[in-house]
Amino acid sequence: MRTERAWNVATAWGRLVASCPWAFLAAWLALAGSMAVLASGTPRLLSPSISESATESSRAADLLRAQFPQRRSTALFVVFRSERATVSDPAYQRQLAAWGGDLRRLLPEPGDAVQGPLVGRDGRTAALLVVSGQTPDRFVDLARQVERIHHPGPARTYVGGTAAVYDHLIARSEQDLQQSERLSLPIALVLLLLAFGGPVAALLPVLTGLAAVTAAVALLGVAARLHTVSVFALNVSSALGLGLGIDYSLLVVNRFREELRRGLDVRDAVAVTAGSAGLATLVSGATVAIGFGALMLSHVNVLWSIGLGGAIVVGVSVLASLTLIPALLAAFGRHVSRFALPLSSAQETARFWRRLAGAVMSRPGRFIALSLALVLLLAAPARDLRLGVVGAESLPPEDEAARADRIAQADLGLPAHGPVLVVAEGVPDLATAVRLEGRLRAVAEGQPVRGPADVPAPELPLYFHPGWAVYELEQPAGDNDQRTHRWLDRLRSDFRPPGVTVRLGGEAPAYQDYLRLLTGDFPMIVGTVLALTFVFLAVAFRSLVLPLKAVLMNLLSVGAAMGVLTWGFQQGHLASVLDFQAVGFTDSTIPLIIFAGLFGLSMDYEVFLLSRVREEWVRGRSNSDAVALGLERTGQVITSAALILMLVVGTLGLSHLSLNKALGVTFAVAVLLDATVIRLLLVPAMMRVLGDLNWWPGRRAAGEG
Repeated sequence: MRTERAWNVATAWGRLVASCPWAFLAAWLALAGSMAVLASGTPRLLSPSISESATESSRAADLLRAQFPQRRSTALFVVFRSERATVSDPAYQRQLAAWGGDLRRLLPEPGDAVQGPLVGRDGRTAALLVVSGQTPDRFVDLARQVERIHHPGPARTYVGGTAAVYDHLIARSEQDLQQSERLSLPIALVLLLLAFGGPVAALLPVLTGLAAVTAAVALLGVAARLHTVSVFALNVSSALGLGLGIDYSLLVVNRFREELRRGLDVRDAVAVTAGSAGLATLVSGATVAIGFGALMLSHVNVLWSIGLGGAIVVGVSVLASLTLIPALLAAFGRHVSRFALPLSSAQETARFWRRLAGAVMSRPGRFIALSLALVLLLAAPARDLRLGVVGAESLPPEDEAARADRIAQADLGLPAHGPVLVVAEGVPDLATAVRLEGRLRAVAEGQPVRGPADVPAPELPLYFHPGWAVYELEQPAGDNDQRTHRWLDRLRSDFRPPGVTVRLGGEAPAYQDYLRLLTGDFPMIVGTVLALTFVFLAVAFRSLVLPLKAVLMNLLSVGAAMGVLTWGFQQGHLASVLDFQAVGFTDSTIPLIIFAGLFGLSMDYEVFLLSRVREEWVRGRSNSDAVALGLERTGQVITSAALILMLVVGTLGLSHLSLNKALGVTFAVAVLLDATVIRLLLVPAMMRVLGDLNWWPGRRAAGEG
């Protein structure tokens, strides 16, 4: 993997860090302290919006606000429910009046209003509605304030509506992050104790991971002050930062201890470690950054944000592997192995990996067949993958905002979905608007239509003024239902009056536009990741066969992950275990996030293995011996790193949000499969079969090694 020049530069850098470790540690301490202050405020700077891009539906919403400013929709509502008292009860009335007064005082804009009370069919349920011409994401702060209101009375209150859902998504995401950190840190520490056999060595990766997470979350907050960053970037960045920090620490610390056992002094051991394992983390980090960075090509804000967060955390983790970890190793020196636990010896561990390597090298065909059979079996359910957009469905069923929505729909008759809005530009007069409504009814396939032709005169300005007309249509099914999408497609194609520009707005068209935007980005993102990864690895390893094989192996990992995601979450086989409601589709962002993240993380382990294999190959060993020795030397590091990363990311499976559950569990299963079956069995077996073709067209260069 390394050229003589790159090795010399990395080794010289390691020697520099080893000569003044306390200066580097002081710099990291100051950086971590300042970043911790910034990181504490990051969650509230992030946006719940899934897309900030210009689409037909967003343009329709902008035109409605500009041309019909008096039109208002419900952004937030408060549901009141009593088991015994009726709405006419004086105490109930006083409670409603007190709430109404507080809501009016909190309204952010003069044009906003409070409507109601709307009384339910049972006579014991009521609601106050906050209506506005602004989009619901503008009312997230209001929702947070409203939830702190309390007035005594016979009714229990629930705050609902899109703004409340957004607020709960942010709050739940922050809770998920804190819970994941509380669970993952002690788990990681215990596993590191087992991996390293001592508390001092085990503590170094934890310190590195915490520093990487803190810096990454803080930098995400800085970015959020300059550009809209989605709240969903937070958990991915946190889990990835801790996982990568531990991964790179494992590789570097393990190599440092190996060099000490060879008899090198501390300074030379740090230098050699930087020239080998440190250089490997740089190459590995670049491949992970390619995977996440490609998401920033997306027009969808949530993917752009996760790409940004991933790229930031990878950069910080690589920086830590080249500065913080070598400085800690130089400071601890040989004390890194103090207080060793009475676990299995390094010789016993090496013998296990040596036997496994021998088995793979002697029977590669058998290992290839078994590995491919398992991976393809896991990937099979992915054929039924169906994309959608998750909103309130991601919240747990007992969430107050989700409960408010259910009560409002069941007892107050509030619609489950807002109307589809047809905004027509170029309508000269009312007679034309009425004729257009007739044509619209003809293509609406029997769905109810409300427009200028059938509204009372006082409401007419909400639907028509010269040049513009608005029509409200009831959609045939849910926002993610294929029947609704097909109906919208026919509506878009069939209702195109000459001389009139028509745009569809509302929630269902916004969902459809979002899906089309995302699926349109998919080929560009996937193609960029595949091409850049291939080119980078071809340059790093000076081979065309190795990067091609690595790309194909990673696609197998991604396919298996998609199968697990479809089977467990879309089809709901894990719903009872993980306490979520399956909705029959997969949130459209998850497959791309998993592709980019898993592709990068899979390359992480690939680089760990191949860098050591090539190091042995350029020293003159045969292809089979180099592969066997590389597997023997890196097998424990890869499996330990994967197990820790699996459990760190897997703690997201206990999240409140089903979106985080799906990401965490799918990543955990896929990482474990990739690091064991694919990296340690399938890849070495393939390299054994390919022989010296692995290194084509490269060759051992004079002076390498």
